[in-house]
Amino acid sequence: MLLRLQGLCFSFSNPAHEVEMALKVIARKSGLHGRGLFAASDLAAGERLIEYKGKRYAAGDLPDMKIEGVTKFLGLSDGTGIDGTGWAALANHACEPNCELREHEGRGQLRAWLHALRDIKQDEELVWDYRLVVKSRKEAYSRWACACGAPSCRGTMANPELFSKTRKDKAKEQASSPQ
Repeated sequence: MLLRLQGLCFSFSNPAHEVEMALKVIARKSGLHGRGLFAASDLAAGERLIEYKGKRYAAGDLPDMKIEGVTKFLGLSDGTGIDGTGWAALANHACEPNCELREHEGRGQLRAWLHALRDIKQDEELVWDYRLVVKSRKEAYSRWACACGAPSCRGTMANPELFSKTRKDKAKEQASSPQ
């Protein structure tokens, strides 16, 4: 089945189930970045919205990511990944998300679905916290800056808990650790 909506075209292998998911969201211009996903109707907390689809990569393999500040690659907990090409890949980042990606086992592999974290009103943009894995704070803020505008915005789409420690951080740890 072929579905056209908002100028986008998608092909579905399981029409009834996938069209139901697609009808929960619409794609259009975002105030955050490029195109985004928006609620097509009121959505309930916990509701499964749409699958994150795209080219699958084996553990340890990565796509060629040459465009700075743009990423659609989703790493899964088993080490595999998905280079997003479907609607879910249009969901933008925000430091105060209203959605999250959850993994589900299906068809012999891990799959990822966008779920509502709270009740979401029709026309509200669907956003999730990317928590990107980066090598340093410098890279996090220079290459992956956040523009969500949330009161608690951390200024980056990166996961601050996973920043590689700087020399200054390591020196502080060594100075405070018992000898």
